Amino acid sequence: MNVILIALINASVFSIGGIGEDRGLFCMPFTVDPSSARIDFVIRPEFNVLNKGSDMRGLFWTHPFYFSFSLPITRGFVLGMGNLERFNQSFDVYYEEDELEMHVKSKGGVDEVYAQLGNSFGLGEVSLRGSYLFGNASEIWDYYAGDYSLADSFVYIYRGRIFCGGVRIKFISLAYEGLGTVEMEKADSDTTIDLPERLSIGFIPEAFGGRVNVLFEHSFWSGDDYRSPTRFKVGFKKERIGFSYVFNPWYLKEITEHGVSLSLQIPIQRFGSIDLNLGCFLKYKGSLREFSFSPEFKLTFKELFARRRK
Repeated sequence: MNVILIALINASVFSIGGIGEDRGLFCMPFTVDPSSARIDFVIRPEFNVLNKGSDMRGLFWTHPFYFSFSLPITRGFVLGMGNLERFNQSFDVYYEEDELEMHVKSKGGVDEVYAQLGNSFGLGEVSLRGSYLFGNASEIWDYYAGDYSLADSFVYIYRGRIFCGGVRIKFISLAYEGLGTVEMEKADSDTTIDLPERLSIGFIPEAFGGRVNVLFEHSFWSGDDYRSPTRFKVGFKKERIGFSYVFNPWYLKEITEHGVSLSLQIPIQRFGSIDLNLGCFLKYKGSLREFSFSPEFKLTFKELFARRRK
């Protein structure tokens, strides 16, 4: 079966495999600043261009809002909560072979709501995070052959949980995620999906008048259809400007992703900051390539719960 035209809504076309595109990468369970309260709002529009041979298709769409907050409570303890997109299963794909045409459309995925508790001490921080996973996805399959047509639909409901813990000492951090499962319910059966364990090691030393950020991750997937990839992210930030590169082989076989991003932080006096991040990504599998352009906007409020001193 040959792909002749590809349209994309809300995710990568490669999300058609497995349980979707893994959006929970490079997410360590540590607070940005354990000494102050903060609230973050994030929105990330995205423009995708898909290419196979001479066929191309582009689409603009927007991720939902993400929210997180952290609040120092007592004796170095910091409470945090937030939400993330964990797996995205949305796509819209056209196929054609001889006289048969097929249109497969899916929307939805798995979201994450987490709570974490960290303790900041002299040399670093210890943190624990627990997450509730939930979501749903719907698929519509349309078949066309001459004057005949056939449609079928599927609905999936997801419920699960996953845990993560880590320790950070000076510029070295270590985190481990595990005990994750997702229950997938559909019309005629239920399935339990074991999520992979994930080991993350990070280094954030000061160098060249700024700060270097290096993060390695290894996911332990099981099953013949998946691989256990090792990915990394390296970046450098000096004052308000930053740069990073990402190498991300997917857990789905033969899919690889590269990405670069530029960031700019604009401080706002007595308020917080606005962070602007422009990311460009290339995903490919064989001759199929997808280019993504993603500007991210983050609004940060700092010390909203602190008392003003006269």
